[in-house]
Amino acid sequence: MDTIEIPCPACGTINRIPEDAIPESGEVPCMACGDRISFRAAPRGTTGTFRVPGTPLPPPPGPKNLLDDFLADEDAGTGGHRVTCPRCGHVFDPEAEGQGRKTVLVVEDTDFFLYLATEVLGRRYHTIGVRTAAEAREVLATRPVDLVVLDLTLPDAEGTDVLRALPRPDIPVLVYTSRDETSLLGQEWAILQSLGANDVVHKGINIEDTLLRKADELLAARPVT
Repeated sequence: MDTIEIPCPACGTINRIPEDAIPESGEVPCMACGDRISFRAAPRGTTGTFRVPGTPLPPPPGPKNLLDDFLADEDAGTGGHRVTCPRCGHVFDPEAEGQGRKTVLVVEDTDFFLYLATEVLGRRYHTIGVRTAAEAREVLATRPVDLVVLDLTLPDAEGTDVLRALPRPDIPVLVYTSRDETSLLGQEWAILQSLGANDVVHKGINIEDTLLRKADELLAARPVT
């Protein structure tokens, strides 16, 4: 049975509901805050098959091996042509990285939030979107990265595994999570900071300005090498 992911515009919680349990009324209550979520159908086969009005819709998923397809498409770019990532849909210039744009690695396994982060940050930076810790480690080992935007819960590992794979201690990390804010206080946040985390953005619908501002601040504070 397929499970539908519906983000709550009030609190940002991702509500996972069996597809055959979706009511015909077009509304479901948020399991976290109880607010009513109105939605409309999106193309089948897309994670987050029901879309909250006014939010960007992720494109249909591409081939399973995101990183290989992303790099293959990037390497195939010619003459400044723009290239579209087969999974997250971010459109970028293959030559941009060589023209001084800083590179942001977004590590996120939910299509909606991967698309949101790469689309927003791609307005100003060269972005690479991956869905697993293994893909993130491969990018960090083979490509220059200026900032990591990191989900803490990934399909194959915890986000802390990606923090431990950072090739240099001066790469800033912006934690990108749906965990309750109070859960990142005290000892847990101290552990994340000791591993390289610098700041947090809590997932939600209207976080574009916050995400871009915090990325700008972390990149501006990074020492020039």
